[in-house]
Amino acid sequence: LLSNVLWPSFPLRVNPPAPESPACCMPASSGGDLPIANGGTNGQRSRSRSPGMGKMPLKKGRAIQFFHSAEAADRKALLVRPKSWKSDCPQLLQSHGWLEGTLHEPFEPEAFDPSKQSTWPLVMPRGDIVFECREGRRPGPSTEPRRVQWIREPGLQPPLLSLVLVRWGGKYSAWMDEQEANDGDWGKYGSPPSDEYMTALVKMGLLDHPRLVKHDGSRYDLEIFSLFVKSSTDVWNLCPAASWIAGALRGKKKTCFWMLWPAEWEDTGDPDFACYVERQSLFAAMRACEASGIMSGFPHPADQFELITSKSWMATLSMHPWARLPACVLVTKDKVLNDVAAAAQDALSGMEHIRRMNPFPVKPGDPPSPSEVNKDGIKKGVVKLGWSWENRFVSAFVGVSQLQARLTDMMTQSGCTASCCIVQEWVDFDFEMRQYFLPPSTCTPGARLEPARIECNAWGERSKESTVGQSHASFSKLSEEACLQRWSQDKDAWLSAKAQATEVAQFLIAWLLSANARPVPMIRLDFMVKRTGPGKARVVFGEYCEMGACCLGWKEGPPTIWKAAVDAVLR
Repeated sequence: LLSNVLWPSFPLRVNPPAPESPACCMPASSGGDLPIANGGTNGQRSRSRSPGMGKMPLKKGRAIQFFHSAEAADRKALLVRPKSWKSDCPQLLQSHGWLEGTLHEPFEPEAFDPSKQSTWPLVMPRGDIVFECREGRRPGPSTEPRRVQWIREPGLQPPLLSLVLVRWGGKYSAWMDEQEANDGDWGKYGSPPSDEYMTALVKMGLLDHPRLVKHDGSRYDLEIFSLFVKSSTDVWNLCPAASWIAGALRGKKKTCFWMLWPAEWEDTGDPDFACYVERQSLFAAMRACEASGIMSGFPHPADQFELITSKSWMATLSMHPWARLPACVLVTKDKVLNDVAAAAQDALSGMEHIRRMNPFPVKPGDPPSPSEVNKDGIKKGVVKLGWSWENRFVSAFVGVSQLQARLTDMMTQSGCTASCCIVQEWVDFDFEMRQYFLPPSTCTPGARLEPARIECNAWGERSKESTVGQSHASFSKLSEEACLQRWSQDKDAWLSAKAQATEVAQFLIAWLLSANARPVPMIRLDFMVKRTGPGKARVVFGEYCEMGACCLGWKEGPPTIWKAAVDAVLR
């Protein structure tokens, strides 16, 4: 019966039909008839006509369903373990959802007080439900009575949403949660792979979502699982388990939120690299789950997520004038290892050819574009890796000799699995403008998109001492007032920069549809902006940033993004 907590022994399952009669939901409220949760698909509420509900006392031994809610971030919290668990699979544990049980003592609705747990129904979970913590330990008694706030009549109606948080379960690193407050931190919610972030996502993005909770809170129409992985090997093992995961989910809508970061290096065991997994393993697991009918709701579908984070588009789009990108080429690892001098010369020649084929427009009186140093030929730029974050794998160079050294450093790191690196010409800019877009769930041809938020930041001088793998520059947030101060209060230049960036964004967001016709629920676009004269500004595109990227000073950004992600799954 409890198919939402049983690990199926068959590859696919069919959800049972919803019962014809409504299932009564008994929330924490005193007085008046208790609302019921309709077992049909419209989710409407009606009044109970059952004499055993409402104000009437409920007898001990009464069969019920209760809503189980546990904090998956708490390593001692009791989560529901699938019954037919396979030892060679990563841990799949349920933290939220309706479970079967019986009343362990009579319940008096009139005496119920939401603020007093002693007045809540005391229920005994069904005997075959197994509870354990995320570290694999089980409590002494397999099943014992517990106080719960929400109960309802037993029923087979599936929840509207089944959601799996694919998350890091290995050695935890303090950087994921406990960061010193600074301009470059992730804010009060932490980074997406952190327990802190996911706790807030569940509380504010799921348990408070208008389509998943009745207005009076009487019914949560969802179930939430966590899938704990400790290595890239664990992530690879999700591929053959994908159909089992799909079968364990009862929801009408099924989704995975992938709270991991893909990387191009082997697992190190270093807690500073917790939550980073080999990108081949992550995208293979995502595609396997998608092929089993579980959509990737966060951050993006596999093909789109891989395209965004690969940064290969920096090269492929640099020939397109609408993209406003600096000249860029990809340099393969084999070329660097066999003839780094030729690799460096090819990179410089290739960028020079692209720049001549697609020159940046320069008006009379404007400085050279996109940089002063390269006005007579490209000699300065940056070397970077795809699938890297926080400015860690970005190294500047000047001249062919230094480019050779940077290519060698980048491609010969111990454990690096990258097959190529990105070489890009230098861009002069005053600060970075980040535009956050929340496109509608359906694409309207020709519709113009406006950013939901704009945040700016500045980078300090690049450190010459930092090695590959370390951040090379300081970082600071800028308010609009601070930006105007840097630009001598030139409001017209500021407005021109915003307008240009927003115009370029129309093409950039539309281009993402080529990887997946489903519009992105959220995307951040980073632009490098420079004041070129009174009332004038130059805008150069810097980077696509996936859903969940840092929101800087936008305090309500993460909750806004969570709602957009869930809305897209439920559309």
